[in-house]
Amino acid sequence: MQRYQRQIAAGKSITHWSDEAPTATAAERYRAVEANWTSFQRIGTDAKGWLAAADGTMQSMSSLMTRVKEIAVSSQNGGLSDSSRTALADELDQLRTELRDMGNTEHLGRSLFGGFGAKALATSSTGVVTYSGDDGQVSRQVSPTITLGVNVTGASSGDDIFGFGKGPGQDAFSLLRTLSTAIRAKDSATVSATQDGIQARHSDILRGLAKIGTSTNRVETAYAAGDVALQDLATSRSVLEDVDLAKAVLEMNSAQAGYTAALGAAGRANLPSLADFLH
Repeated sequence: MQRYQRQIAAGKSITHWSDEAPTATAAERYRAVEANWTSFQRIGTDAKGWLAAADGTMQSMSSLMTRVKEIAVSSQNGGLSDSSRTALADELDQLRTELRDMGNTEHLGRSLFGGFGAKALATSSTGVVTYSGDDGQVSRQVSPTITLGVNVTGASSGDDIFGFGKGPGQDAFSLLRTLSTAIRAKDSATVSATQDGIQARHSDILRGLAKIGTSTNRVETAYAAGDVALQDLATSRSVLEDVDLAKAVLEMNSAQAGYTAALGAAGRANLPSLADFLH
């Protein structure tokens, strides 16, 4: 009867391992697997943070490159005044600085596009931008079977999103500088020559975005599977551990009635008989 009282008070069918050792062992196994999945879900949340940061920054890079292409086309208008050309070139210089700053974006204190390097991009005293990171892949295990990279890099041996591996003068920053100089000098031939390179660098960024999108979909799928797994595990463990309150109350009342009847029978068995009085 005390066992039933403990079960009702705790809401659990197993309050001591001695109550039902095999069932308690099975419940602990479920709890251990739940802990693993909870860890994967936490890692998945971190992975989604990395991917979201990269996606947002690279979307801005893509918009910036779209504007660069618009400027290149506009600068070919023979009717532009010198002041208009200067304004377009100045805007390009500003966009180049913004692209560099985006490239040095950090997430949780780490370089988003520099691999394991402290910083993705470095700028010399003459304004030349170079890649200072590496091709390190930030990996996250988001399920028992899925481990994936959650970053893209500017390394020529990696994702090369800035085009540093495409040859001298073909990275995005060199092309923007060349384009700005050509616009100021009214050098239409050079402006035309840089447009293919600008389009190629934009394509590199879009390719990086596609990689981020694919990884995001995989993480989201794994995260959803983790939610289902945790719900199923919790349900299975509940079947083993949680008490059926109505059944427990009924069994306790039955045990209480049996106990009371036994006490009554014992009491009647010990009553003095007529023979005891006559003695």
